[in-house]
Amino acid sequence: MSHKMARHVMKPVRKHRSVSLMAGKQRGIGLPAAIFVITLMITIAVAVNLLVRQNAETFEEELRLTRAFYAAESGAGFAMNALFPPDEFPGYSATAICPENSGSPRLYEFEAEGLEGCSAEVSCVTDATVDGVEYYTILSEGSCGDVSRTVQVRTSFRP
Repeated sequence: MSHKMARHVMKPVRKHRSVSLMAGKQRGIGLPAAIFVITLMITIAVAVNLLVRQNAETFEEELRLTRAFYAAESGAGFAMNALFPPDEFPGYSATAICPENSGSPRLYEFEAEGLEGCSAEVSCVTDATVDGVEYYTILSEGSCGDVSRTVQVRTSFRP
């Protein structure tokens, strides 16, 4: 029996030639994909920035509206105290704008913390007198900057 030994000859693989052939056939997607991702991220960042700015502006306006409401409410409270002064402070009646509506509308400028820069314009009218009871309407408009809120109070006092 004769055994023949197979001889394997290994041929060197030329990597350089195959790489250069492949490079010519490729159409790179890396650069367009990177540009697309960067553009998408910039668009998202701009959209988030706009939303944050809108929220900040809305919050500031809500804050001014709330301050204007409290200014109007304070003005109405001043008018109520002047119209119906507490027993401990009878001097408040001297500043009443009802029933004669003297000095109406009255302007209050606030300097207290939280209401600084706000004002209230208050007017009062006597609506009717029924069975000796006077009915009043107090209208107070509070303003803070470019926003305003109005509070209306209808009241009467039976001694």
